[in-house]
Amino acid sequence: MEPADGRVILFVLIGLALFALGRRFQNMIMLRQVWKQTQRQVTVRRETAHHAVKGLVGVTAVAAFVIWLAINLNRIMS
Repeated sequence: MEPADGRVILFVLIGLALFALGRRFQNMIMLRQVWKQTQRQVTVRRETAHHAVKGLVGVTAVAAFVIWLAINLNRIMS
């Protein structure tokens, strides 16, 4: 009886160890996927911010041109 009980306990311990290792591996894979997704979001946000700055510079240039034009037309008309 003694050797069989020892084997059962050994198999239970091996099963628990494999379960724990499997959970850690699963957690590592999930964290890696979250990290990849976060990296993609950072890239997209960086591109979005770059496009927003370009748009802001364009609008500023057009506004400056309109103000310059209005000032010059005001001088000519006076």
